[in-house]
Amino acid sequence: MARTTRPTRCLAIGLTVASLAVAAPALAQDMISGVPVIDKLDVNTLPRGKITQYWFKAAETNDAQWLYVPVIVARGAQDGKRLLLNSAIHGDELNGIRVVQKVMAGIDVSALKGTVIGIPGLNVSGNLHANRQMYLSTDGGSLVDLNRAMPGDEAKGDNGARFDGRVWNRLWAGNVDLVIDLHTQSTGTAYPLYVWADPRVDGVLKIADAINPDVIKYDPGEKGTVETEFDRIKIPAVTFEIGRAKLFQEDLIDRAVGGVGRAMVAFDMLPAPLAKPAELTKPFIGNETTSITASTGGFVELHVKLLDKVTKGQTLATQMNAFGAVVKEYTAPSDGLVLAIGDEPTREPGSLIVRLIHWNAADTCKQGC
Repeated sequence: MARTTRPTRCLAIGLTVASLAVAAPALAQDMISGVPVIDKLDVNTLPRGKITQYWFKAAETNDAQWLYVPVIVARGAQDGKRLLLNSAIHGDELNGIRVVQKVMAGIDVSALKGTVIGIPGLNVSGNLHANRQMYLSTDGGSLVDLNRAMPGDEAKGDNGARFDGRVWNRLWAGNVDLVIDLHTQSTGTAYPLYVWADPRVDGVLKIADAINPDVIKYDPGEKGTVETEFDRIKIPAVTFEIGRAKLFQEDLIDRAVGGVGRAMVAFDMLPAPLAKPAELTKPFIGNETTSITASTGGFVELHVKLLDKVTKGQTLATQMNAFGAVVKEYTAPSDGLVLAIGDEPTREPGSLIVRLIHWNAADTCKQGC
């Protein structure tokens, strides 16, 4: 998930056909392919020990139609925490969709304490256009980043603000105690498994540590993101980055499913992890990132890969012109770990080549800078 003011950031298989039910509160008088359409969700009205599926009416379009968001809700046999597992608020970030699908298919609702709300692809407009942003048709067309507009306003503003407002007020409000917002890096770039976490909010590091990603960044957040807007109201939330955009990377997806399952165990929602535990390693903890971006256009050959440790002055990449002549070499401005790479060879000025993460011991950075 690229950011603006800060840098571009197995289950116990118990699901049976009998446990998959279609029921919903606040139903509209509509069905799509046998799945009910809802205008508002209240998880407390749902049957216990069931998994339910809905289409949520998220926004009207210019041709008097609606954008419908797929929603899966697993309500356990007993009360407990209510986890929101959101994916693809950026429409080209697809790994998280498969994570949601696998988690929801693997939950044994008879053993579940609490509720899991799974959103397998929030930005249906972005999915349709293979674009991170939501398409707006007004004035010849424009784009809006839904993950900079939360919590939105369903009564006014552009259609992106209204979309976010309906999602926030009608789908999430009153239904959520914990949040894992699933992302990937932007198209043309790549992350490892990586969690943004605001350590000032109780419960956030508990989620991040249970996920056990490759890297955790202590970070104060960014206004308008799902993570930050939930943290702001003291509902612990993290942004969980999973690899590259526009791909299903099965190894990272399976690791992410395991991480979500461990987070559910940590909050006493499940008695055991959802998947056979993979080998766990100690994540790299950082609080400051440095982006090395292209100063000119051309073709880039990387000399490092994700999670490499680098030292100040080390050559990270070489850039050539169309004839193959070297026009620029990029070096590390400091020691650090390779957090992100631009893995498409063509790079225009200002685009990401490598991002490093390190720990800054200054008091002003201890909670993230």
